[in-house]
Amino acid sequence: MTDQSNDRIDLNGDGKVDEKEYAIYERKAINRRRLAWVALIAMIATAFSMLFFVSETRLDKIKDILDLYWISLGGITGAYVGLSAWASKK
Repeated sequence: MTDQSNDRIDLNGDGKVDEKEYAIYERKAINRRRLAWVALIAMIATAFSMLFFVSETRLDKIKDILDLYWISLGGITGAYVGLSAWASKK
């Protein structure tokens, strides 16, 4: 790891990354990954449920809310993918 990544992981500022600090860093990374997966699965599940189980008249009533829903979940997924790609190049 580089010095910058060690600075982010080193929580107590002693210049060394111990197992506890690294475990906390790993848990945060796993939780971010889970959040992105849940957002992606929610988008897919919503699309299929709208396709097969919701009538067109109901879709007209909730289309404004669905726009915000798609933008929010897409933003979460896109931010995770973008930031993880950016972090891997550092």
